[in-house]
Amino acid sequence: MKTMKTIGLALVGLLFLGQSAAASPTWSAIGVAVTPENAPKVVKATDKLMNSEVMKEFPGLLVLQAHVADGYNPATHSFVPLYKSAADREAIAQKLMGDDAWKDFQKCMTKLTEPVSNVMYRTLKSWGEIVDTDHVWMSYSFAVSDPPALLAALEKFMASETGKKSPGQVHLEGAIAGGMSPVTHLIMVGYASEAEMETWRDSLAGNADWAAYLKASRASAQLLGATMLRDVKAWGSLSLEDVSVP
Repeated sequence: MKTMKTIGLALVGLLFLGQSAAASPTWSAIGVAVTPENAPKVVKATDKLMNSEVMKEFPGLLVLQAHVADGYNPATHSFVPLYKSAADREAIAQKLMGDDAWKDFQKCMTKLTEPVSNVMYRTLKSWGEIVDTDHVWMSYSFAVSDPPALLAALEKFMASETGKKSPGQVHLEGAIAGGMSPVTHLIMVGYASEAEMETWRDSLAGNADWAAYLKASRASAQLLGATMLRDVKAWGSLSLEDVSVP
């Protein structure tokens, strides 16, 4: 258990420190297991950190998400820090090192959570209306054999008459580091509600544009699974538009 707690401390430390050196928007998904009684305490501890003096200069967007449906994944929540650039991440990382508020946060997370996973991504392309009022997310994991072909398939669908009617925002993400995982890309789709998502999915049944997209995407990528997430709370001065790629 002590070893797991130590690992947990290191993983949660990556919440702000473990980003890519790429210039494009980068983010991490740090999955943790939290008991129901500790979930409010995690939010409270994060509130305290984000309201600390050192975090007044936080240049990113931090989102805490609850896992609604994710199969056998033991994670109950994910911390998702997003940055416009590696330079922004590096600047706050230097300020956090040795700061008392950061040390206190790490201690709290070690007590309240168990580590599950840590994966880094780079945002490759975004479509749709990028708004901060979308709080329900579908994350589709892929093993992609032909990345340009998948991108082209998404571009074609989102430019179609059907794609233009999509109520959600869509982001294509490339995995930077995720250990020994077959996942190379994610397609993240954000909705205002589960009802909006269901209505949109139902409307695609028998749709020619959607069928064409599925055929093209299946030729270039293997769908490995899907996860539904819901935003619990967000901190920071950035909007989702700031960390998207037109």
